[in-house]
Amino acid sequence: INKVCVEDGGFVIKDPRVLQTFDLLCKGFTNLLQSDALEQINIKKLTEASKINRTTFYLHFADLQAFVTYYVNRLFQHWSDIVNSVPSLPEHKSLQEPYPGLVQLLEYIKSEQELYHCLLVEHRLPLFTVALREWMIKFTNQGFGTVTQTPTLSESERKVREVHILSGTIGSIVWWLEEGFPISSQKLAEELTLIAAKGPFYLK
Repeated sequence: INKVCVEDGGFVIKDPRVLQTFDLLCKGFTNLLQSDALEQINIKKLTEASKINRTTFYLHFADLQAFVTYYVNRLFQHWSDIVNSVPSLPEHKSLQEPYPGLVQLLEYIKSEQELYHCLLVEHRLPLFTVALREWMIKFTNQGFGTVTQTPTLSESERKVREVHILSGTIGSIVWWLEEGFPISSQKLAEELTLIAAKGPFYLK
């Protein structure tokens, strides 16, 4: 990708004109994704929806797959920015307090519910689903250790608990989206934190 550098898995854009172009492409792709199946989206449709020409697109991306990879990385970079924007405490006074940043992340997902219904419920973008698991594993391993200390576990024990938390957390968010947010972001974050901290990690 021209004029873009990669740092810690995220894309840092140096040229404001390129940033504007990428913003237009991402908005165009988001709109298309909410109305079309991925197989129906091509570069012609994307550039028309983004109001840029194909030449400009090819200045930055080799093909549609290269753009989709950037799009997904950008989404999760934004997730990380949201979570990291909230100061992390050494330890929580109560397990009723959700992990810092989780409430804000859920609020963001709620504010973009049409997009995330496509991504999380309808699975319209397979690359997002794969990247979601990777991001959630990192978030779980780094995050809930600040809520309560985890015991020493064998690799297999940790993996079982990791998969359990991962599936449960994603499933809970999908349920929350499908049901039209029956509980608040705060309440869902509290429940997820409590289950992750005192459930699978401490079942011996």
